[in-house]
Amino acid sequence: MTNIPATMLKYARYFDLKFMMKMKGSLMLVCMLMISANIYSQARMSEEEREEAMERYQTFLDKLALDDEQKPKVEEINKEYFEGLANLRKTSGSRREKFNAFKQLSSTRDKKMKNILTKEQFVLYNENQEEQRENFRERRRRSR
Repeated sequence: MTNIPATMLKYARYFDLKFMMKMKGSLMLVCMLMISANIYSQARMSEEEREEAMERYQTFLDKLALDDEQKPKVEEINKEYFEGLANLRKTSGSRREKFNAFKQLSSTRDKKMKNILTKEQFVLYNENQEEQRENFRERRRRSR
């Protein structure tokens, strides 16, 4: 067995500790990058999901059986709504502020739709809105 001087042993332990700290920091950085990449990828819709959403939207519009006068008005309301949502995503407010702005946006959309749609169409519209809310809640539950 070799006899290592005490001062060399002290430095060996120091460098070993320093190396371990660097490895620990590197491992933490890699983990954070993986987590952030996973979160970022979950936040975006894939092209397939986007196409499915457009199909559901078109099916919903067909179910409403809009007349020629209603179609452009409904499309304009939805365009304003989705532009508002896009702007809302870009804002840097708190979750509560964003939620309140979303509720206001939805409320405004519902009021405008009620003025354009017949009673039967508005019932279908409300049923679809509730179905969309339930789908959203279900997706949130699965992602947790």
